[in-house]
Amino acid sequence: MLRKIIATASVTTVAAGAVLMGSAGAASAAPLWCGSWLKEPSRATNVSAVPGTYANVGGSTYIRVNQGTYGGKWDAWAKMYNYGFDSVALIWVNQSDKAIYQCGNRDGAREWAQDYTAGVDDAHAYKVQAKYQHSNVFYGPTVVWR
Repeated sequence: MLRKIIATASVTTVAAGAVLMGSAGAASAAPLWCGSWLKEPSRATNVSAVPGTYANVGGSTYIRVNQGTYGGKWDAWAKMYNYGFDSVALIWVNQSDKAIYQCGNRDGAREWAQDYTAGVDDAHAYKVQAKYQHSNVFYGPTVVWR
């Protein structure tokens, strides 16, 4: 299955409150919802980075959105690399209601993860973005993911 990725942002990191996924502050106010699609992305195959989602957040620490297949579906999740006591989340836009959601820990009950988030499938998510928190919050680029 071919994946078409269109980058909609070219900035690698932006401060919280910047215009992302539409209106100012929309991503920071996103309700927590991961669904129950892929609680353990390490089980996915064909794993690769979603092009255009990489963001260096300081030093050697970076975030990005990864994608892979599991159970015949494509899923996307946020992952953090070379980190200390930092957190990562996935910001995504729902296909059906166009609402923005934040997905964090793989249990679906927390808004942040310490390494990588649960995966959201492409039947639901059509825009994805990684979000990082340490002393400040940073957002990676937003991309259309289909």
